[in-house]
Order: sequence, then structure tokens, then C-alpha cells
Amino acid sequence: MLSSDSMLTSITSASFKWNDYYNHANEPVHHVPFLFNRLGSPWLTQEWSRKICARAYHNKVEGLVGNEDVGQMSAWYVLAAAGIHPVCPGDTRYEITSPVFSKIELQLDPKFAKGKTFTVVAKNNSATNVYIQRARLNGKPYDKCWIDHAVIAAGGVLELQMGPQPNTDWGKQADAQAKNTVAK
Repeated sequence: MLSSDSMLTSITSASFKWNDYYNHANEPVHHVPFLFNRLGSPWLTQEWSRKICARAYHNKVEGLVGNEDVGQMSAWYVLAAAGIHPVCPGDTRYEITSPVFSKIELQLDPKFAKGKTFTVVAKNNSATNVYIQRARLNGKPYDKCWIDHAVIAAGGVLELQMGPQPNTDWGKQADAQAKNTVAK
């Protein structure tokens, strides 16, 4: 029996370069690692988004695994590295994932947002501590593996406590609408 992430573990190249399965160089698959959130396995979103950031992006000539296509490859990295990523255009839901950085502060435009900044803080973050253990939003416990655009636009702080092992209980509160969307 195949695991839920067998496409990524056993048949995709470690570099995520051109292949017939998860081909990160081709943008139509960019949403795939974030679908684990919607399927009730957010630790797999955390694991795979972090692996893709590490293996498919490098600070050198040809540092992108594919064609930049007007900024799509870079945009994917910036959002994934910040710990939030949209899956569907027009949907206000952002998937929460494992940030590469320990702190990201987004400056919000007052024309479009009520808040001044939205900050993602990843405590105990490292190359080995890629799994979210628990989260707090504006000081209160937060158990969802996603966040709405309106919450980000209001400003605030999302704190993620990171650890080396998956917390398979955190973030499984995937909403029924998301599960129904994936099932269709």
C-alpha cells in the first residue's frame, strides 16, 4: 500500500527537477505539498514544503529549479519560507506551513488592510525543527492549519512552536468545507 506522500518520497527526484510526478519546475503542481493540510495531515505539508525550499532553491546561478515565469518560482519560495501559502486563486484561505525563517514581518498596505503588520514567529526553528508543535494567534491558542486573509489583513502575530518530530494532533481541525472541496 502506498503512503499518502509516496509520490514525493519514492518517485520524485530528490532535487525536484524535471520528472513525471511532482515536478516543482512546472508551476501547475505548486499547490500539491499544501494539500496535506486539507487532507488532515498538516505535518506532511510542513515536511515537504521545507524540503522543497531546501532542495529546489539555492543562492547561486541557476538557483531556481525551473523557469521563473514572471516571478512564480520566487513567489512560491517567499510565501512558503514565510510559513503561509495560498492554494487556490480567489480563496481567502492560506495554508500554514513550516517557515524557513524564525521571524517574518509583513508590512500591510493601509489601502487594503486594517492592521500595520502581520508577523510570523517560529520559536525553536532550525533545519531539524521543521514541525509545528503548537500555535498561538495574537496570544491565544490556535489549532487550525490555515489562516484567513482577513485575519492577516487585520494585523497581528502568529507564533509557531517548532520541534523535530511531527505533532500529528496539531492542525487536524481541517474544516468540513475544505475536506469536501478536496473530495469533489
